[in-house]
Amino acid sequence: MKARFFSVLTVICLTTLFFVSNTFAQNSSQWGLPDGAIARFGKGSIEQIAYSPDGSRLAVATQLGIWVYDTQTGRELALLKEHTDTVTSLAYSPDGRTLASGSLDRTILLWDAQTGTRRSTLSPISGVYSLAYSPDGSTLATGGRHGTVQLWDAATGNLRSTHSEHTDSVLSLAFSPDGSTLASSGGDNVILWDAATGSLRNTLGNSSCWTLAFSPDGSTLATGGRHGTVQLWDAATGNLRNTLPHIDIDGSLFVLSLAYSPDGLTLAGGTENNTIGLWDTQTDTLINTLEHRGRVLSLAFSPDSRTLASGVGDISGRIEFLVGVLGDGTVRFWNMATSSVINTLRGHSSGAYSVAYSPDGSTLASGNSDGTVRLWDVATGTLRSQLRGHSSGAYSVAYSPDGTTLASGSGDDTVRLWDVATGTLRSQLRGHSDGVSSVAYSPDGRTLASGRAEVLLWDAATGTLRNVLETDGYVYSLAYSPDRNTLASGGDSGIHLWDAATGNLINTFEGSYDVYSLAYSPDGRTLASGHWRDVHLWNATTGNRIDTFEHPNGIYDVAFGSDGRTLASVGGDKTVRLWDTATGTLRNTLTGHLDSVHSVAFSPDGNTLASGSSDGTVLLWRYTYTPPPTAPLAFDPNTITDQTFTIGAPANLTLPIATGGTPPYTYTTSALPTGLHFDAGTRRLSGTPTTLGTTDVIYTVTDAIGTFAELTFSIEVIEEPPAPGPDPLDVNGDGVVTAFDLVYVALYYGKRGDGLAADVNADGIVNVQDLIAVAAAVDAANPLSQQAIEEVSLAAEQAAELEAIAGAPMGFSMSSPVSRIAYRNVKTALADAKHLAVNDVRLVEKLTVLSEFLQLLTEMHAIPETTALLPNYPNPFNPETWIPYQLGESADVHISIYAADGKLVRTLVFGQQPVGIYASRSRAAYWDGKNALGEPVASGLYFYTLTAGNFTQTRKMLIQK
Repeated sequence: MKARFFSVLTVICLTTLFFVSNTFAQNSSQWGLPDGAIARFGKGSIEQIAYSPDGSRLAVATQLGIWVYDTQTGRELALLKEHTDTVTSLAYSPDGRTLASGSLDRTILLWDAQTGTRRSTLSPISGVYSLAYSPDGSTLATGGRHGTVQLWDAATGNLRSTHSEHTDSVLSLAFSPDGSTLASSGGDNVILWDAATGSLRNTLGNSSCWTLAFSPDGSTLATGGRHGTVQLWDAATGNLRNTLPHIDIDGSLFVLSLAYSPDGLTLAGGTENNTIGLWDTQTDTLINTLEHRGRVLSLAFSPDSRTLASGVGDISGRIEFLVGVLGDGTVRFWNMATSSVINTLRGHSSGAYSVAYSPDGSTLASGNSDGTVRLWDVATGTLRSQLRGHSSGAYSVAYSPDGTTLASGSGDDTVRLWDVATGTLRSQLRGHSDGVSSVAYSPDGRTLASGRAEVLLWDAATGTLRNVLETDGYVYSLAYSPDRNTLASGGDSGIHLWDAATGNLINTFEGSYDVYSLAYSPDGRTLASGHWRDVHLWNATTGNRIDTFEHPNGIYDVAFGSDGRTLASVGGDKTVRLWDTATGTLRNTLTGHLDSVHSVAFSPDGNTLASGSSDGTVLLWRYTYTPPPTAPLAFDPNTITDQTFTIGAPANLTLPIATGGTPPYTYTTSALPTGLHFDAGTRRLSGTPTTLGTTDVIYTVTDAIGTFAELTFSIEVIEEPPAPGPDPLDVNGDGVVTAFDLVYVALYYGKRGDGLAADVNADGIVNVQDLIAVAAAVDAANPLSQQAIEEVSLAAEQAAELEAIAGAPMGFSMSSPVSRIAYRNVKTALADAKHLAVNDVRLVEKLTVLSEFLQLLTEMHAIPETTALLPNYPNPFNPETWIPYQLGESADVHISIYAADGKLVRTLVFGQQPVGIYASRSRAAYWDGKNALGEPVASGLYFYTLTAGNFTQTRKMLIQK
């Protein structure tokens, strides 16, 4: 008795030492925060759970890290957070001293289970899906992608052997109780190994198996897979003994988890659709079923067999064609005697697709991929309530201006209005023909707009439909102007402005395309839009593009800060980026999310930024805006000089932007010559002068305080001058200014001498001024973004006409010396131009076309280090999509598209492709949403696999009609 008491006391003391710093120092929502973050809501989606051998703790693997709980109180004890990707598997050593964790980051970490410190790191050859300790604790078995099983010396961490007999990912591992046999299962079959020698003993069945478990006496191996079946095998002979009754009614679901009770009397199995089955192992009969909402990915019995823990979570790509249901993201503890829930661990939410602050800033709402809308207390980090009812993901949430109602739009084609105070459903709005991707309240709170296949305008008080705005393609984002007069919609066909009162179309922004997110600046003058690779700023009235910020891998959301000068963008690169919209510079990049960031929102007071991610968390970041020092606006003498315009000819002049003071700024001019007008949003003088003479113009900049700076210059209107000679910008003399001339100037960049055709301003050197002058002319004549590819191809065909630096003809291709020179020189020129822009602000607005040309050269010229399959866009889509990829080496390329049941739908064959990036619409793979017979496929989840030589990779896509 004394020995037993001492053992229990030791566990209690060590537990106290392990967790004292975390438990008493701060709330668990602040554990393991990335730099710059102040709180975390949500704990990441559950992947696997594991009891410690003494039953005192439960470890939970998530996308965020490993949470450790006290099994008696349910209190969080620690967050082990050193993996850089989803933690998929856990295993305690038999003596309870070590906790092993496997991750998609291709590492296995061994933790001291008492102190929480990392002891060592193992480096498997692929991402890890399964772990198992031998009964004596001497061997750690790991299984992962590409069908590999590896055996490690648990004491030294040395690799003993590697086995690749599986043809698909290894999803589950288990040692027999006597340690003589190791069982492994995957997408292909079940294999039995000699644990001592690593030799293959037997292969069971020939179908995919998600999970397996040995009975405590070692006589039986239970396996679970497709069609809701659990099979019992003789562990010694490999013969099938029995097939247990289906857990679900029709036997169509995957069995995802199995666990024997330590006393050997009960076998538990969990499915992808809510159900846990309990079988009597003596009679092989189903004695009970438990309901746990979602995919039951993991089961674990307590050492005394009295309690069963079940975890519901996501998949992390471990199985290709699993559909399943939306889950509640909880761990439940079941009393095996009564089949009742005795405790629930909450907070493991699914991906956060949308976030919104309440008007008073006290509550943050998150719309999640499991269809739940969660309300979080911003001050304490606690979950206030969960609003359930959507049968698909909640893709957008928005508070009414008075804060009493929350609207949520879902993939289930509905908009739901919730009473924020009580958490009850007020009304459900139906009328969409497809899922709802965006909801937005008008500033006065009277109208609610919702969009996807069409834009619907609802009476926010009664829920009656007021108007239907027909759009061309899907709408992914909606935003009301601050003055409530205009509704902006962004989607497949670009940006459209609608009269909020009448629903009439006001404007379509030329050059806008594939818009995933929209946001108005607080003053309503600027509209920001997020696209596949960049963020655009537009004059909200005229639709003229003001600036472009590069943010790779898809922009899912943008938001303006209350200062009007800060713009946040988030996307597939897992970062939050903060931009200074006045200077066009990147202020900061916030890192810490482990998956794509789908949503971003500033708090009403402007001091906090919230970001929601597919990793199952919402992060709060402290944000402080420091305005630039107030100082007189010093205009460079060369920035604006006296101007001369020709009567009857179009005029075009951009005035300088403010660089000091306190935003927001207002730009005005005094009386202009007749026929000219000034656009305050773009700071541009345009029009056609109609009267001769000279006029003194005063350009005034007013900031938030008052008049900030003034600049006076003269405009002289003269008669039409004599006809000009040959256009110096037509460098190759073919009569037009095209991208071909731009390439020519790039080749001669830096050359000095008189009479060089590429020296268009005749100052004796081919420099950035020449390149920008030609680029601006190309942009005005035929926008580079639309015609660059054709013109570069033309340059290839006319290679004989293109002179090299040495004067000899050279072929033009992306692997030729000419292209490498052009790529290098354009990149250098762009850097020079941005440097000169500090003193010559007129250059700022002329850099866009040069940046686009560099992007084109980069995509055609870049040699990526690795081959990779990239996310398709748009996604979801109807009926077409583009599938980007990159090749680290030349390969024979084809892309296979599968339905959710694994059937091949279509194969896209591209043949031998050279090294490069295939991301733009002109280079990426294109699928028109039809099968091999030319028939449109149905809505639903699909999978696409890139095969490039020996490389394969698979991703998901969604068709919604």
